[in-house]
Amino acid sequence: MITLLQLGGIIGREHSARRLFALLVVAALLITAPIALARNRIIVDDLGFEVEVKDNIRRVVSLVPTNSEMVCLLDCDRLKGGTRYDQFPVELKKRVQANQVEIIGGGFDANLEKIVQLQPDLILTNGPTQQRFAVPLKNMGYSALSIWPRDMGGLKRDFLLLGELLVQEKKAQNAIDDMQRRFALIQTKAMNKPKKRVYLQMWTEPLITVGKLSFPDWLVAAAGGINIFGDLPFDSAQVSLESLIRRDPDVLFFLAEQEPFVKTLTKRPGWSSIRGVRGSHFCFIDEPDIRRSIEFLDGLAKIQDCLFRDKRVNQPNPTETK
Repeated sequence: MITLLQLGGIIGREHSARRLFALLVVAALLITAPIALARNRIIVDDLGFEVEVKDNIRRVVSLVPTNSEMVCLLDCDRLKGGTRYDQFPVELKKRVQANQVEIIGGGFDANLEKIVQLQPDLILTNGPTQQRFAVPLKNMGYSALSIWPRDMGGLKRDFLLLGELLVQEKKAQNAIDDMQRRFALIQTKAMNKPKKRVYLQMWTEPLITVGKLSFPDWLVAAAGGINIFGDLPFDSAQVSLESLIRRDPDVLFFLAEQEPFVKTLTKRPGWSSIRGVRGSHFCFIDEPDIRRSIEFLDGLAKIQDCLFRDKRVNQPNPTETK
């Protein structure tokens, strides 16, 4: 028969054993915690920065419309914050109008307080100019990834990466396969045709165009043209009228809102000496036509159509005035 003293000793030993077991469990968790953290993926983004990204991404904030668009093409439910300029695809525009996507700014005026309130698992920025937002967000512990493709290869890589991060690999690959088929058809139209020298104007006063680090530079080349300022080591840069005249483009592209400027070209000193102006070979494009998104093909076709058409389409006569 077990005495009360012996029973108390047994209970005490069992209690001590349970405590020891609990301590061992806690210690094991502490030891394995770094291993669990190590499962987070380290990604080198388009600016060359290493970014630690979570395995399970549920909440995404985008600081530029093109990144918002690509996220929504894959899984629009996960986009919790976007810009006031988000228009594509239609589903995203509807979600913005229904206040299902929080507006955090317009690209140059991102609201850090709103971004933090959304508690995102992943923040998608653009190029170097948005590092002023990315750096403080990284310092607060958020994953801020730069998506800034400069050509189709970069677009494919970034879109497949987003597909992996959002667990939508098949959807991403199907979109890329379709894009590559359509791209091949557009490229075929430029075969055996002489390259056209192109000027693409992003701003009027001062004159701002695109350089070799820009996506439009690649678009022009893919369509069958040569960017006359493709030697500039910038995304965009200010140029002089003298350098534009000297490089003498065959075709000039203007943004749609520059139509009043174009209508006065022949009255502006120097412009009439440019080959493309003399031949009235110029066209208008919209900013979405040259956006860094997997949905770039409509813009590419529009650029190519302008390059190789003998007659102008939907352009005003530059001699007309309002």
